[in-house]
Amino acid sequence: MTDARTREEERERRHLAETMRLLNAELERLTDSIDRSAEFIQAQKEHLWEHWRDMDSSEKARFRVDVDLSVAQGEHSVKRRERVERLLDSPYFGRVDFHAASEAGAQAHYIGVHNFSDPETQEILIHDWRAPVSTLFYDFESGEASFEAPVGTIHGEITSKRQYKIRVGQLEYMFESSLNIGDDVLRRELGESADDRMKNIVATIQREQNAVIRNETARVLILQGVAGSGKTSIALHRVAFLLYRFKDTLSSDNIMILSPNRVFGDYIADVLPELGEERVAEIDFDRIAGKFLEKVTGYETFSEQVVKLLENGDGAAAERMRYKATPEFVTELDEWIASRADEEFVPDGIERKGRRLSADWVADAFEEARGLPVFTRLDRVASRAVNQLKQQVLDRGGSKWSSSDASSVRRQVRAMFPYKDALAMYRAFYDDPARRGMFEPLGRKRIEYADVFPLIYTMIRTDRQEGYGHIRHLVVDEMQDYTPVQYAVLRELFSCDMTILGDSNQSVNPFSSSSLSTIHSVFPEADCLELCKSYRSTIEITEFAQHISRNDRLVPIERHGPQPRIVACADQRDQLARILNVVERHGDSGHRSLGIICKTVSRAEALHASLSEAGVELTLLDYESTEFTGGIVVTSAHVSKGLEFDVVVVPEVDDANYADEMDRCMLYIACTRAMHELHLTHDGSLSPFLEFARELEEHPDAVTARAGEHAREVRVG
Repeated sequence: MTDARTREEERERRHLAETMRLLNAELERLTDSIDRSAEFIQAQKEHLWEHWRDMDSSEKARFRVDVDLSVAQGEHSVKRRERVERLLDSPYFGRVDFHAASEAGAQAHYIGVHNFSDPETQEILIHDWRAPVSTLFYDFESGEASFEAPVGTIHGEITSKRQYKIRVGQLEYMFESSLNIGDDVLRRELGESADDRMKNIVATIQREQNAVIRNETARVLILQGVAGSGKTSIALHRVAFLLYRFKDTLSSDNIMILSPNRVFGDYIADVLPELGEERVAEIDFDRIAGKFLEKVTGYETFSEQVVKLLENGDGAAAERMRYKATPEFVTELDEWIASRADEEFVPDGIERKGRRLSADWVADAFEEARGLPVFTRLDRVASRAVNQLKQQVLDRGGSKWSSSDASSVRRQVRAMFPYKDALAMYRAFYDDPARRGMFEPLGRKRIEYADVFPLIYTMIRTDRQEGYGHIRHLVVDEMQDYTPVQYAVLRELFSCDMTILGDSNQSVNPFSSSSLSTIHSVFPEADCLELCKSYRSTIEITEFAQHISRNDRLVPIERHGPQPRIVACADQRDQLARILNVVERHGDSGHRSLGIICKTVSRAEALHASLSEAGVELTLLDYESTEFTGGIVVTSAHVSKGLEFDVVVVPEVDDANYADEMDRCMLYIACTRAMHELHLTHDGSLSPFLEFARELEEHPDAVTARAGEHAREVRVG
């Protein structure tokens, strides 16, 4: 048995060596091709420059065509070379031997990040993970299997499956895997340290994940996934699959990702390029708000709202948020807006320069524009009135028509409707006694964040607005943090397919979070899927977090590590010393990343200052940050959403800091960022959300000498 395995492993090493030889030869060929294209283009440009005056227009056109063709060929070769370079590090990660019913024997299909064919025979040596035949690797165990090919469904039998770990062109290990993506490989991959950026997961895609990635039919797909289920990574792989599947009609320019913040956008930025696709555009709700409200009103941002709730608490503000965070509110606002034109538009006669249009004419013109937003209808009536009166004045002769005449007509039409703009209408919505007190501006020209998207929705419903018509697929991450009215805004701005993903247990604002069912009510045509397996954290960390916020549907992957540690500290100085101790031990470990996750950005700033003063090299991630950096990071629970770290420290887990439901959400988010180790510290009474873990709490008598020295040297923030 051992000898047979050794011989098989040797055959695989020879196959890998031959594949590497062909890849290197192709790399050299493509490099030569690119160099020749560059030389040809340069020579053509020089010839054009020298003989421009002597050439006729047809010769110039021919030269331009030749240069353009060479540029296109060169760019194509550059893209192919980039793919070959990626394959040279790890040509493939899997193999499936499939005996098609129509063939004499089984064929070995190697699966990699990209497709690669023998340049001479055109035989496919490596299949792209997105190719139809690759579904055999992801979706089937040994035995009967099938896949969809261009010629139809191919039936047959899987006789063998293997998984490989190849790094820098060298085979590190291989496994026989009769089942779906073997647990051994998955555990090895999950046990590695976190990278500075999110990486592709093509080697370990699970069957339920593959079903999401390859879903071609859903116009809107809503994905509820537990913490650590790989939601975002799956959504990005789904984008890569759609770009591959519909490459003739879909490009990266047609796709946009709505991210929770720019740090997260940077964190995920490398996944699509790793998969051979261009980066796609990103947007967030703050940028949408800025686009609409820049010249309308000042407004509180989402991060400012979160900070206000975490640091101050405001029962009345929370009540206003709850009211505006339901589907019923959207319906109520929508119906009120729709009824204004019928109930409050009062047609009147229009006069200018001795000419007059009757109130009946105005009423008929307004009725003809029914179906358009109300301010667009008014503009349409005004334009028709200007043209009609101008023609009458000019036909009479002896009188001119000026821009002031047109402005007068437009003012008369606008005076027939009691609201000058969408903001005035939105304010009036709250004049109803039943809604009084639900709109509280933060000053003369500033509104609460809870009013930002209801106002934008009012703007969209009352006047024509520019949308994102070129976008054909929108990915919406952290779906639970957006309200129904925000989704209503998205529906108006993006008339395209969507992938919407998140976790209802990870809301940063429970007063305005949306559940799967709530979002489904906005998109009733959507396919809803749920991912329950959690891959990020060890079982010990997952079970610990489950006590903070339970999700009975969560299924942890069997991977063990140390129990989370809760350390009771004498005071803030002692607590700082404990954190320094973890930082010091982290430097001696094999882990790469350490996240120190505070409840708020202000506490993160203070701790960052103290640790920096103690000589620790670390990065602060706050609401203004635009890039994710590896190593040691200090941030808040809100900013850390979607990120993961090898080791996490959560400071100040006392009953004053983590006391209410919103605090519970923040604590859960912070703890579920940890992959391998979780440390919590406090110097006051332990938070009630951690009472379950009293037996894990440590009460050290004294700090280590070195940590104590650090503590004495720093000023506690």
